[in-house]
Amino acid sequence: MAINIIFYFIELQYSQTVSSLDKEAWSGFIWLERLIAGIFTLEYLLRIRVASAKRKYIFSALGVIDLVSILPFWVGFYPGLSQEELGLVRGARTLRLLKMFRYNSKLSEFAKSLYSSRIRIIPIILITVMYLMISSTIIFEVERRTQPDVFKVYGDSIWWAVVTSTTVGYGDKVPITPLGQGISVLMMMVGISIVGMVFGFFAEAYHDSRQPLDEVLMETYCKALKEEGAGGLAVKALRESNNNPQFIIFANTMDKFIKSSPPKDNNQNKI
Repeated sequence: MAINIIFYFIELQYSQTVSSLDKEAWSGFIWLERLIAGIFTLEYLLRIRVASAKRKYIFSALGVIDLVSILPFWVGFYPGLSQEELGLVRGARTLRLLKMFRYNSKLSEFAKSLYSSRIRIIPIILITVMYLMISSTIIFEVERRTQPDVFKVYGDSIWWAVVTSTTVGYGDKVPITPLGQGISVLMMMVGISIVGMVFGFFAEAYHDSRQPLDEVLMETYCKALKEEGAGGLAVKALRESNNNPQFIIFANTMDKFIKSSPPKDNNQNKI
């Protein structure tokens, strides 16, 4: 992965060719890409072969990442691609960096924490979508008659809303009416709050994943599992009242263990 990314950036920075297949391009770029893509393809096929549940691996997060890391190379052989599309395919090589989630335990731990805390990001996503839709609609209706060349279609106002709410401010689309400028001020203030909420979510998820689990909580959950099973009222109550990502991972592991354990033989228990 490191060699692939290093040579990719060298090719972009110092090569003046449009594609690795150009006559002027150094042949080492394309042959190195073929070698690395071949290794990753072989790895992907071997993982499918040795997987106990092949379908589960193929559609798992790591399985999709493994497929995405080799797919751009094979798509590049399609003869109908234009130079622009070939450039996108070449740029998709950087998606191989996602394989770091497989080999780096800290990245994997962070991803599991985000997944366990996904229920807390849903309100933030809904608030963001509603905020962008309302603000882009208002600014489109206010500015499109004054600036028909700037706000031609509704997509222009969505682009402006995203840029303004994140306080980036490219300046390509600027409201000139007093009402539009007033809306912009309000949007920037609210946008900073939303951005803070998103970063706060990531920070909280990572912080929770680093906190040690409460031994009393684990013991209580295990006792509830033993007495009531995975679907017991106490088990559900403990799950709903605790959002710690590590606890959720622990609880999911225990539930799978309980469900996969063979049932006890009553006659053997009597003996």
